[in-house]
Amino acid sequence: MTELRINARLDEQTAADLEFLKEATQSNNTEVLKKAIRFYADRLRNEIRQSKRALIDSGFVGGFEGPEDLSTNYKQYIAEYLNEKYPE
Repeated sequence: MTELRINARLDEQTAADLEFLKEATQSNNTEVLKKAIRFYADRLRNEIRQSKRALIDSGFVGGFEGPEDLSTNYKQYIAEYLNEKYPE
């Protein structure tokens, strides 16, 4: 993986928050930003996992009968249904 250099403009409150985090953790800008990005990404990944789990547990996902490939071939299935219902 290649390194990415970031140049960012921070408003006054965000700059103050960065300074607080640097002092509280005895870290530099780079380390604070790395940790903050990792923390935020982990939190978001966890929220996504919980949302998926909630949908699965609710029965919403997989809650009906139908072809397993419906999500990828739905146009074909609609066309077949319409051709059966309204033959030319």
